[in-house]
Amino acid sequence: FSIVGFLFLKDDFRMEVDRLPMAEGDDDGTERVCDTLLLCIVTVLNQGLRNGGGVGDVLRKPSKDEPLFAARVVYDLLFFFIVIIIVLNLIFGVIIDTFADLRSEKQGKEEILKTTCFICGLERDKFDNKTVSFEEHIKSEHNMWHYLYFIVLVKVKDPTEYTGPESYVAQMIKEKNLDWFPRMRAMSLVSNEGDSEQNEIRILQEKLDSTVSLVTQLSSQLSELKEQMTEQRKNKQRLGFLGSSSSQVNHQMPGH
Repeated sequence: FSIVGFLFLKDDFRMEVDRLPMAEGDDDGTERVCDTLLLCIVTVLNQGLRNGGGVGDVLRKPSKDEPLFAARVVYDLLFFFIVIIIVLNLIFGVIIDTFADLRSEKQGKEEILKTTCFICGLERDKFDNKTVSFEEHIKSEHNMWHYLYFIVLVKVKDPTEYTGPESYVAQMIKEKNLDWFPRMRAMSLVSNEGDSEQNEIRILQEKLDSTVSLVTQLSSQLSELKEQMTEQRKNKQRLGFLGSSSSQVNHQMPGH
């Protein structure tokens, strides 16, 4: 647009200026601002981007009888649609999208810090229905600042005074190895798992004891039932024997 203006519309680049009292120039209070290509570029960038309607807002208003009137209309409209509407909106859209992505990334990081332990990487739901809550875990068990203080202690302490764990951690830090961090595990969860296993074993033992007692009761009832059936069978046999003896006696008495 600067080149086209410099080549064909140089006379339209006249702007009103507020001259200093001692400055010399035209008496009408305007001056040409596109006599050189550099000056034309500066004018288009300075005035065209800062005006809502483009560079046409600051150029000379041509008469409809001039031969370049149609060219001026096309020039002003193209600058307005291409630069003001399309290019600037693309730039603003890229800037807004960039800030939106940065905000989303920041929110994602904050959400991770709120719901995930910085030291072990366990999420909040791992501590549901446990004796130790997630807040207690990150404040007491895996406090990130305690780990930082320990690293500083290892760095400033005399190596000859290291304890066993401090020597191990110092070597790991020297090798830039993070294996000494408790990744995806915590003592509270291990103890809870042990307690849950003991509870399950105790429950199974109680069920086994109740089953054994039930079997014992059934066995005793079965023995009693067997004894009763045996007694009843003996009584029936005794009654049958008595009945047969009485019938024989009755048959013998008419014979006599």
